[in-house]
Amino acid sequence: MLRRPGKPSLADDDAGAFSPLPTYIELEMAMAAATAYDVVDANGRPSLFPRLSLIEKAIAASIAILALYGLILIGDGLYIKAKTHLSHVLLKRAFAAELRGEDARPWPWADFTTEAKVSAPRLGKHSIVLSGNSEPSSFGPSWIAGTPQPGEEGTSVISARRHAHFLWLKDVHPGDDIEVTRGDGKVLTFKAGEGRIVPWDDSGIDPATQGKRLVLATCWPFGATERGPLRYVVEADLVDTQATGAIPQTNTKPLSHAE
Repeated sequence: MLRRPGKPSLADDDAGAFSPLPTYIELEMAMAAATAYDVVDANGRPSLFPRLSLIEKAIAASIAILALYGLILIGDGLYIKAKTHLSHVLLKRAFAAELRGEDARPWPWADFTTEAKVSAPRLGKHSIVLSGNSEPSSFGPSWIAGTPQPGEEGTSVISARRHAHFLWLKDVHPGDDIEVTRGDGKVLTFKAGEGRIVPWDDSGIDPATQGKRLVLATCWPFGATERGPLRYVVEADLVDTQATGAIPQTNTKPLSHAE
C-alpha cells in the first residue's frame, strides 16, 4: 500500500505503542536524578547536598558531635602532656636555684617552693619534692607538713600521686638505696624496707618515732584511675648521716620546719 512521504503509517503507530516499557530500576534511577538537587539555597541555586530525612540528619549530627568530642579529647591530652613536661623542667630549675642558696619559685604565681629531690638509683628514677603540704600536689611529691625534714630525728613522710610521680614506687625492692638531696645540698642515703598496703587513716606511721626514717607513700592499687582508701608505703632507714654527694655546700640557709 502506498503512503504519502513524511506521514507515518498505521503500522508505525502500532509499533511505537508496543515498544518495551522502562524497568523498575530505570524508573528509580530517573526519579533519583530528578530529585537529587531539588533543594535550592537562598539564592535559588540547587543545593550541593541531597535532601535528608530526619533520621539521617540525626545520624549526621551525632557523627559530627562525636568527631568534635574526639578532637577535644586529643587536644586536652596533648595539653596535659605539654604542661607536665614544662612543669618538670621548671621544678628542676627551681631546685637548682635552691641549691645555690637562691629564693626561687618554679613560676611567679606558684604557692609552693622546692624542698628536695628523691631518687631511686637502681631504677634511674627521681622526682623533685615540694614544700610541706597536707596532701600530694599535682606537680610533684610533697613533703607532708608536720613531719620532720629527711635526715632529722623522727619519720619524714613524702607523698605523691601514683600515676604521675610515684608510679616507680611499686618497683622498689627491699634493700634498694633511696637518696634524698635536700635543699641545703646534703645527700642522704636511706635503705628501703618491704612495701606494705595500709588504710589511709590507719597507716601506723609515727612522725615522732625514734631514729631517722623516711616514708614514701602513694595511692594503691597502682592501676586505679581514682583515689581510694588504701595507700602503698615504703619505709626506709637512714644509713649515711653525712653529706655523700659532690654538690657544693653553697646554700647556708637554715632548713625550713613544718609548723
